[in-house]
Amino acid sequence: MKVLLLAGDYVEDYEFYAPMKALEMLDIDVHVVCPDKKAGDNIQTCLHFIEEWQTYSERPGHPFQLNYTFADIKIGDYAGLVIGGGRFPEYQRYDQRVLDIVRYFFDKNLPVATICHGIQILSAAGVLKGRSCSAFSMCKLDVIAGGGEYVHFEVSSKSAHVDGNLVSAPAYPAIGVWMREFIKLLGVKIQFVSNKLTT
Repeated sequence: MKVLLLAGDYVEDYEFYAPMKALEMLDIDVHVVCPDKKAGDNIQTCLHFIEEWQTYSERPGHPFQLNYTFADIKIGDYAGLVIGGGRFPEYQRYDQRVLDIVRYFFDKNLPVATICHGIQILSAAGVLKGRSCSAFSMCKLDVIAGGGEYVHFEVSSKSAHVDGNLVSAPAYPAIGVWMREFIKLLGVKIQFVSNKLTT
């Protein structure tokens, strides 16, 4: 099974690395891509902190070397799509190729996982009409502008929202339940047999 993970400079570190590693743990092949970059190119992640300020603060995260080339995507090969948060969605939502990829997954009713600011790309792609979803609270207007219904969870919440093929969450504290629901949508069943993990 292959999953496509959209990323770019200043993707939120936790919302990028944690889902990638969770999927790899289940022997799912994760292709991490960024428009106009190829396998071997680096992207810079960031870490967001909720502190005493009126908005979050940002610090550099771990750099990451892309493992797949955006131009080489064969969209029909993928069982699902993951879009993390951070700042990369605010500029990639203007990339028509990215929007076309998102529309493909919704047209085919394939699993899509988005968290935090990732919803900005879905709103720009026009796939939220008539749907309910969660996102970082500052993205509520993006959801509404895209025709969706915003589901509020506190930023510290460990909650995710599922609407059809879409699983969404407000921020990185929810990564565990967010990925659990996405993995369910992929149809992956996990069981322990004689203390060994099988999928």
